[in-house]
Amino acid sequence: MYFGGLQKLTLIDYPGKLAATIFTLGCNFRCPYCHNPELVLPALIEKQPKISEEEVLNFLKERKGLLEGLCLTGGEPLLYPELKDFIKKVKALGYFIKLDTNGSFPEYLKDLIKEKLIDYAAMDIKAPKEKYHLFTLNKVPLEKINRTIEIIKEGKIDYEFRTTLTPELLTEEDILKIGEWLKPAKKYFLQQFKAIKTLDKDFLKKKPWPEDKVLALKEKLKPYFEICEIR
Repeated sequence: MYFGGLQKLTLIDYPGKLAATIFTLGCNFRCPYCHNPELVLPALIEKQPKISEEEVLNFLKERKGLLEGLCLTGGEPLLYPELKDFIKKVKALGYFIKLDTNGSFPEYLKDLIKEKLIDYAAMDIKAPKEKYHLFTLNKVPLEKINRTIEIIKEGKIDYEFRTTLTPELLTEEDILKIGEWLKPAKKYFLQQFKAIKTLDKDFLKKKPWPEDKVLALKEKLKPYFEICEIR
C-alpha cells in the first residue's frame, strides 16, 4: 500500500493514547467542507507525495514503546482491500488501531472487528438521512450507512460518532434528527467547521456556527448519548 501522509505524533486523534496517524488516498464521498482535498480529488492525489507501507512499518518499529496506537484516516481507508493485511502487520508490532470511516463499507468493518484488528472506530455522520445524498452524490446506499451504525453500536469495540456542523447545508433541526437516528449511543461529537482548506472553495467564505448556538444544541443532544461534546 501507499499512503498520502504520516503524522508522526498526535495527542488528540486517538482518545487516551499517544499515536501516529496515516492518511489513505481516495474517497467515495464529496463533502464540500473536507479539509483534505489532496486525498480526495484524483487530480490532486496524483501530485500528492506517497509514503510506502514499508516506510510506515519501519517508523512504527522505531517508535515501539513510545507510541501506543495508530490512527487510520483519509480519504476513506476501507476503500482498500489490502488494508487488512497492513493492519495485521501493525497489530503484530503491538499497536492499538483506530479507524476513521464514512460508513460505506459495513461488511469490511464487521470483518475487521470480528478478527480483532481494530480497537476504536470513529464514524462521520454527515447529515440526517434525507440529506445524505448531498455528501455521497447518491453513490452509497443509505442502507450501508445504517448497517455500519448498527455494527458499531454492538459495542464490541470502543467507538464514537461525529458530525461537522456544515454552514448552510445543515440546520439545528438536522442535527437533532441525527441524534434521534443514533440514540442511544456511547459518544457523539459536534465538530466546528473550519474555513482553512476545503474541497469546495466556496466554503472558504462561509462562517462556522455561532458558539452559543452550538452550546445550546449540545445540551439538547445530551439525553441521547453517554457523552456529547464539542470539538
